[in-house]
Order: sequence, then structure tokens, then C-alpha cells
Amino acid sequence: MLSDEHETTEIRYCIQCGAANAVNVKFCSSCGHRQTGAATSQTAYNWQLLQQAALFYGIYILVCALSSFIDYFKTIGWFLIIEIIIAGTAVLFFAYNWNDCKKLLRWPSFSLQKLAAYGAIAMTGGLLIHYIGNWINITIFSRDYYYYSIFSGSPGAVYLIIFFTAITPALFEELGFRGYLLQSLLNIADTGQAVFISAFLFAIIHLSFISLFWLIPFALFLGYVRVKENTIWYGVFFHFCFNLTACLFELP
Repeated sequence: MLSDEHETTEIRYCIQCGAANAVNVKFCSSCGHRQTGAATSQTAYNWQLLQQAALFYGIYILVCALSSFIDYFKTIGWFLIIEIIIAGTAVLFFAYNWNDCKKLLRWPSFSLQKLAAYGAIAMTGGLLIHYIGNWINITIFSRDYYYYSIFSGSPGAVYLIIFFTAITPALFEELGFRGYLLQSLLNIADTGQAVFISAFLFAIIHLSFISLFWLIPFALFLGYVRVKENTIWYGVFFHFCFNLTACLFELP
């Protein structure tokens, strides 16, 4: 349910940097440029955010569907192109909403102990999910799945698996989903709703019904960490440790 308390509030977009400001503010709170032009209602602003978020998610789900269900795209060449599209989409939307998202790149309360704790939780979770998922796949489908078998026999296969399993998803999925998308939803809905919606959408893009049992709690935890810590970096590290633990079982 969308927030109602600000429906009649009007805002004005800065013509210099695009930041949203209250209609009675004479100078932009972000860049200091003098404010001119017509105001925009909060409802109209929310609708613009929703349309932009839908475009972001539409690109993601389309690309993921092509790579998952169409054999033509299951080659190393297409895999690299799809990875570039996904990474570029996350960076583009994050950058387009730079004034709203840039604070998430800061690390205001860095704690080595907290980082180690998140890493330990992620690795423990990665181990549990690997064995549970493996048991489900063998029990239901009578086979095991190796998601990165596409790199088998390739030069530097180990490094490719680690890079595309642990590094790029941790960075660009956090930038896109806990960075851009969650921040946009927080401007529209309350915190709990925004975290749940972003987690559900994140789980869906993986296009695996069986994986929903762990993807939704995984994404909910990442959303909680992002809101609690007000930075994406703890989430990036958690995501990296979780995926690295999982990919170690796929190394040749």
C-alpha cells in the first residue's frame, strides 16, 4: 500500500541536478541552485518512480528469461553480453537517481567485527543452502544442478566461476536491488513494505520456484541490513561471501 500522508504535498525538481525539493524551498538542498518552475504533486512523483522501477525490473526479468529458457543464449558469448546488460542496467538506474542513491555508497559506521559477523552468517547460510538445495534437486529431479557448467573446459574456468558467481552478482545486484530499487520504494511505501517488495522481486528474477524458499529470506535479510546500516557495502560483502561459499562446490 502506498504512503498516503504526503499525497497533497508538492515538490519542485531542480533544473540543475534533478533533485526533488519542497515547493517553498528557494534553493536546491542538493546543489544550491535557485528553484524556479512549476511544482509537482507527491502522487505524480510517486507514479514517476513506479514507472521507472517497472522499466528497471522489466529489463532485468526479460534478460534473465532469455538466458534461462532459450538455448540460443546459453553460450559463453551471450552469457557475457547478458552480464554486461545486467550490470549496465544497475549502474545506469543508480546513476540516474544519483542524488537519492549516492548516500548508499558511503560507509558511515564501518566495523570490522560487524563485517566478520555478516561474513560468518553468509558462509554458514551458503553451506546450509547448498546441502538443502542439493538434496531437493536429487530427491525431486533425480539429478544435481551445476549452474556454471558453461565454463567447463575454458581457460581460467576457476577464476571465471568465482568472478561471475561471487563478485559481479554481489556488486551489481546490490547496486540495483538494495541500492536503486529499494531506495525508490522507500520513497513510496513504508520500510517494511519496501523491503518485502524488493525481496520478492529479487527472488522472482532468478526464475526458480524451488529456490524461492531461500531466495526470499536471503533478500529480506539483505534489505534489512541495507536499511539498518544505511549503506550497500555490508550487503555486498554478505552477498559475496554467500555466493563464494556456494560456488566453491562448482569449481572443477
